[in-house]
Amino acid sequence: MISRKFENERLRRKQEEKEIIDGLLDIYNDYKWLYEWFGDERYEQMMKQVVGQLKKFTQRKRRE
Repeated sequence: MISRKFENERLRRKQEEKEIIDGLLDIYNDYKWLYEWFGDERYEQMMKQVVGQLKKFTQRKRRE
């Protein structure tokens, strides 16, 4: 019983992590498209911020 509960929790967390990463990648791709289309530096800055968030998130996951 406990191991099944633990496994369900682990699977739920993995799914949440995947959704966070997918969401960040979607945002990155949207801003990349906007930057390529309009060339506005603000879009490039947002892309850099998203990459920073992805790095922070994945580094945190490695430590756990």
